[in-house]
Amino acid sequence: MRIHGKVAVIAVCFGLFLLLYFWGGNGAEDPLPKQVAGEKKEVGNSSPSPSVIGRDVAAKFSKKPSAGVVSRTEETPKRRKEAKASGRGGDVKGNAARPAGRRRRPAEVMHLAVVACGDRLEETLTMIKSALLFSLKRITFHIFAEDPLAPQFRERLDQWPRFISARFQYTIYPITFSVGNAEEWKKLFKPCAAQRLFLPVILRDVDSLLYVDTDVLFLRPMDDIWSLFRSFNATQLAAMAPEHEVPKIGWYSRFARHPFYGVTGVNSGVMLMNLTRIRSAAFKNSMIPARLSWEDLLHPLYQKVQEPHHLGRPGPPQHHIP
Repeated sequence: MRIHGKVAVIAVCFGLFLLLYFWGGNGAEDPLPKQVAGEKKEVGNSSPSPSVIGRDVAAKFSKKPSAGVVSRTEETPKRRKEAKASGRGGDVKGNAARPAGRRRRPAEVMHLAVVACGDRLEETLTMIKSALLFSLKRITFHIFAEDPLAPQFRERLDQWPRFISARFQYTIYPITFSVGNAEEWKKLFKPCAAQRLFLPVILRDVDSLLYVDTDVLFLRPMDDIWSLFRSFNATQLAAMAPEHEVPKIGWYSRFARHPFYGVTGVNSGVMLMNLTRIRSAAFKNSMIPARLSWEDLLHPLYQKVQEPHHLGRPGPPQHHIP
């Protein structure tokens, strides 16, 4: 009994001690807010305490946005899209708009001219297919054809699949010679071969082109030979390869009865032509002392080459692979 009484007395004393401790602690901490308020009153206009800043910040975020102001969290997708658009194009107040980015230059288009007469329809179409098969850039074909061939070219080219036709465009021209006798021009050298001399006169809107004969077969991209235009200097008008590598067995050195360039002559079956420079150049001529434009030079050239010994001779071999 005595032990139980002692335990009860100790428990009561311990409970009274805890009660006094908690009451005493609360009483000591109560004056602290008054002390802070007093310090604030003494300081005056100094920076606010952290507790006041916390209340102000909380009040700002708890307020609903006023009219005309959209908070980031409540911004609608439509409003965000409008903000992006205004950011790219400049604001409404007339500030200078930032450029949206560099505009792409229009893709370069290569021009290829060919002359087809007689039974050269299939041969010409094969050449066009080989050019399209390897080439990277778009091609514009300028097809000079006799009247019976023109509708056949149009019918065949329009039947090609769309994914092929999207890579090129074409124009068909009649065989025309602006000076001299057209029949004589057609018989000169090879059938319709003289048409290439009139390309600068007919294709006035074309700056440069590659002329090829109908029997040319492309085994690599046309872009490769087209890039040689960048190697032209300021005075070069056209580019051709020698007719042969060995003068003794070349065609011109054996059969030609008229002057030709160099030792072996040149092969005009594959010819890069800067039409703009050809049209603007002034040429010398042994028959007329004054310098002539290309168009004015064609008739004197015609008169010079129409002599009987220049007509009706066999033409050079027609195998050209660029």
